[in-house]
Amino acid sequence: MLYLLDTNVVSEIQKGTACNRNVRAWLDTVDDDALRLSVMTILEARKGVAKRARQDPNAAEIYARRLEAIVEAYGHRIIEIDRLVADEWGRMLGEKEKHRDDMAFAATARIHGLVLVTRNVKHFRGRDVRVLDPFKKSPAVATV
Repeated sequence: MLYLLDTNVVSEIQKGTACNRNVRAWLDTVDDDALRLSVMTILEARKGVAKRARQDPNAAEIYARRLEAIVEAYGHRIIEIDRLVADEWGRMLGEKEKHRDDMAFAATARIHGLVLVTRNVKHFRGRDVRVLDPFKKSPAVATV
């Protein structure tokens, strides 16, 4: 099984030893090669770095270095938004234009046959997406 990590999960993982124990336990059961990122995670992280730079340039620099390490570590496992994903994303937004950025993750997961790993399962209800919430004690894949 292959998994697409939502940005909220990537952020949690970056906490290191402070990472949620359920998330850490789930990660320990999954091979790193089964994990994928969306370019949307890079977009959301870059946006966060830019916002942080206005308030705390030093912290922003640390976040920027972490982001570069993530991009390097995932390399070919970063999924871009191609025409097929864009078409699916547009269809999903046409059905219900809510959680616009989240629907990019949903469309990517659907097109590539991935399980979306997210804390925000409710954002994907009614979208026919396979999801898993690693923050739960015994996470399981469900179609919502």
